[in-house]
Amino acid sequence: MQKLQLPEYTEEEALSWILTNLRNPRRDPISRPDYGNDLYIPNVILDCLKEVQAQWHKQNPRSSQDVGPISFEMDTQTNSTPFYDAAWSLCTRGILRPGVIYPQRQFEYIGIIGAGFNLTPYGKRWLNQTSGYECIPSEYGRFSQLLAGYAHRFGTGYHFRSQEAVSCYRVHTYLACCVMCGAASESILLALAIAKTGDEERVLRDYGTATGRTKIEKLLLSQQNSYVYQELPNYTSLLKYWRDDAAHGAEQGLDKLTNINSQPTNNSGV
Repeated sequence: MQKLQLPEYTEEEALSWILTNLRNPRRDPISRPDYGNDLYIPNVILDCLKEVQAQWHKQNPRSSQDVGPISFEMDTQTNSTPFYDAAWSLCTRGILRPGVIYPQRQFEYIGIIGAGFNLTPYGKRWLNQTSGYECIPSEYGRFSQLLAGYAHRFGTGYHFRSQEAVSCYRVHTYLACCVMCGAASESILLALAIAKTGDEERVLRDYGTATGRTKIEKLLLSQQNSYVYQELPNYTSLLKYWRDDAAHGAEQGLDKLTNINSQPTNNSGV
């Protein structure tokens, strides 16, 4: 008997399977019992294993022809942890809640305890509004790992703020995300300025003044070639603008927000 196991999915990939299951539930109390839950993890895992089985047949076409129907043993345990982690991550964000177990139904089979989840009212709205790409696990997602890979060059200030930006985006607090993205970019500027001058005390002193960010930018651009002089502001100006706007309390119209050059920027450091 051919044994099939789950691939070593990341939590991000498992989350994608879960969202597909939530958006397109297949109700079948006989072959796919969900025990009254909107999400039953073993059903998601079986969907994954069926895809693994289909891929096996594509890779071994002659085996199916030579011996006829092949029996498969579905291993639903190995590599299943990311699916439960992803479901619990949705719980911590108020999108799912654990399924209810009724003690009075002690003789009624209720499935695997801890495998059933239900959408909250907020979760139902969220599911209709999000595409799925927005679901970036703040600790294990590939994007956060990509940003973390530069921490050794740009320092702990950059690392903490870039990870906070991912966390904010994950829970749809977009204004906070803008602030953290801008703060992370300033941490990069500080790291570059310190590396260029070798004088951390001076850089931090200049940064702490009323026009600190502008001073650091000018320091970095001094004696640079025309390419760096033109390109560096292109990378920082948009982040700088949205960071400042998101951190202020005044309401802005969308037409004003899209016209970056019409708004003054606040050059004070944070």
